[in-house]
Amino acid sequence: MAVAVARVKGLLTGWRAPQHRDGLALVMSSGLSSAVGLLYWVLAAQMFPADVVGVNAVALSSLMLVGGVAHLNMSHALLRFVPVAGTNARRLVVLGYLVAIALSGLAGAGFGAGAIWWAPELVDVAGYGTLIAFFALSCPVWTLFTLQDYVLTAVGRAVAVPIENLVFAVLKIGLLVSVALAAVPGGIAVSWVVATALIVLPINLWLLVRLLPAHGTKTADRAVPITAGAVSRFIGADYVGALFWQAAMMGLPVLVLNRLGAEAAAAYNMVWQFGVALYMVPSGMGQSMIAHSAADPASVDKARRETVRRGLMLVVPVALVLAIGAPLVLALFGPHYAATGTAALALVALSAIPNVITAAATSTARVRQRRGVQFGVPTSLSVLTIGLAWILMPHLGVLAVGLAWLLAQCAVAAVVLLMNAPWIPGPVGRWIDGIRSSALLRRIGDDVLTRIGAPSGWALGSRMGGGSETVVVAVGPAGEHRAILKAADTEYGQQDLRQQTAALSALHADPRLAHWTPLIPRVLGTAEIGGAYCVTESLLPGGSGPDALDDPARRGAFLSSGVSAISELHRRTATLRRVGDTELDEWVHRPVVAISATLPAALRAEARQLAALLDARLRDQVVGVGWTHGDYLPVNLLAAPNGRVSAIVDWCTARPDGMSVVDVATFVPMAEAMTRGEEFGTVVLRWLAGVPRAEAEVLVGCQSALGGSILAPEVLVLLGWLGHVESCVTRSQQMAANPVWNRRNVRVVVQGAAGLLGAQAPRPEAVTRAAR
Repeated sequence: MAVAVARVKGLLTGWRAPQHRDGLALVMSSGLSSAVGLLYWVLAAQMFPADVVGVNAVALSSLMLVGGVAHLNMSHALLRFVPVAGTNARRLVVLGYLVAIALSGLAGAGFGAGAIWWAPELVDVAGYGTLIAFFALSCPVWTLFTLQDYVLTAVGRAVAVPIENLVFAVLKIGLLVSVALAAVPGGIAVSWVVATALIVLPINLWLLVRLLPAHGTKTADRAVPITAGAVSRFIGADYVGALFWQAAMMGLPVLVLNRLGAEAAAAYNMVWQFGVALYMVPSGMGQSMIAHSAADPASVDKARRETVRRGLMLVVPVALVLAIGAPLVLALFGPHYAATGTAALALVALSAIPNVITAAATSTARVRQRRGVQFGVPTSLSVLTIGLAWILMPHLGVLAVGLAWLLAQCAVAAVVLLMNAPWIPGPVGRWIDGIRSSALLRRIGDDVLTRIGAPSGWALGSRMGGGSETVVVAVGPAGEHRAILKAADTEYGQQDLRQQTAALSALHADPRLAHWTPLIPRVLGTAEIGGAYCVTESLLPGGSGPDALDDPARRGAFLSSGVSAISELHRRTATLRRVGDTELDEWVHRPVVAISATLPAALRAEARQLAALLDARLRDQVVGVGWTHGDYLPVNLLAAPNGRVSAIVDWCTARPDGMSVVDVATFVPMAEAMTRGEEFGTVVLRWLAGVPRAEAEVLVGCQSALGGSILAPEVLVLLGWLGHVESCVTRSQQMAANPVWNRRNVRVVVQGAAGLLGAQAPRPEAVTRAAR
């Protein structure tokens, strides 16, 4: 019972976080307005014939389509930039409103004028001139209604959106009854537009007079410059995708009307009311994510995962209930709707589940301004849905539209999951890494070198490496390589590059290392561009370390100089320290907790036992502590033609207070594994039964040079393994999720280490700490 209560409290605490609170408020807004909106359509279905309902529903869908298309997707632009505009927020909103109103008024009039070709039924009902006037006036009103919810979210007032939309929904019902009693022609559409106008005026007065000035004052200290170019680039990428998305969301009713007739359009309208309600859940969560992540794009990966998880929690149960209960639900509207739309409703409801994934991908791209995804995801969905619906409608009727939604969403969601998968084996994984790296280079653009302070005339050269987290490119004058550019836009990748920048700067500034620092790169410049952190470093001489290791003629020189090079850093910076709780938490217990998260539950007790054993062997020992590389592997060394180490690169895990000798204890067994073509875990496990004599003498000699205690070489090898695997699982989602690597390098050691290392039993206090 206590566990259940704790879980409920944890769940509620998670929803109280600002991003999830505002997202839930927007979802509640959609839910409330959808519930009352359904009541609106139930009443309309009872008070008007099906063909009248169908024509009015198409008019309203057309209104939403034209209004949504004409404002250039200004809604998401305001949502993205208002949170970081500071005191310019109100000016930005006013300008956005003016552009949107002018364009939607013109587009509305144009749609009404062309209705004689694409919707002649609307002309027959309203008359040509009246229809033009209706769309010219109502489209700007609907545009403002759409924009105001995004602006409310952008200024942190998303909790007001449910109240606003509930009032709007109630107004619609009251006006619907009035126009029905007064027998107003086109009364359903008229009641909708009048209710919209009545809610738009007070909300926008509140925004412009009170909320936006207050928001500007509150956020002035973290404002960033908002240029017309930045807004136009965002809109340019987002607009085309949004245009296609609006065509599918609001244009399909027009297609159904032309393809199947007014009664079928009425049935699809009722089906789509439920579809919109479910589709608005991830839309609301995404809006909140954009507003809260705009100032920190690097955190968006975690925000996306949480958005998907919480979106599925809300959507899946409702979608399944609707899919199963579709006949009963549509029976509320009348027998025609139940007979025509039951199967379509079931499929549309199920399509809302993969829509959580595709919607989160689009919202993430808006934060990061990844124009390819902003365009690609909604465009693909729209083209697939409309195309399949057009082909299948003559054969399946309204069912074809529901099937088209489900197939399109599943196909695009599968691609999104593949592109965001933490680990994909073999050539497919390398292909996806290549796509990500190429996209990152396009986003940072050719002007990255100018912004990072590179000399004029330099250009980007060939890719030198990188993967899922970073990209590495040679730079310099045409045909020359003078430096390297590293860029990352993921949370882990940016964290690594920032840590490396700080470490290299500190090492070069340390007077004790003046004769040693030619071995390490020098930071030439840094910049943040397009949501990516970029750094240029000096290009050091030397060839591949692993190549030197593979060459028997150079192997000995490479190994000995590799130990000597890093040992000099240790001797010049290390001081002796007695190992206590702080050191053990940092070097043992926290890494074990990190790798335990990747282990099956059955192995976690063995991991704790391993931590207790290391705790006992290290506690109260005196060891050298100072600057360490943290990932001292052959792949991070460059070698001269004679095999000697000429440079040490990739200082992303460097720290000023590491246990010095662990660098060597990682390098030596990893070199053995690479030489023999074995997994690192295999070598570590074998060496825990007894480190070979030559390597053991190296580890003892490194400790003797620093003074202090002499730890068993097996203990040092285990510490080197622990630091390496912790770095892998915390710095790379791909490594953490790779079951093959985990089984061969993590599980095998956890299962056998304690028994092989054996030695003395851990002290009681060590066992207690490990259990905690």
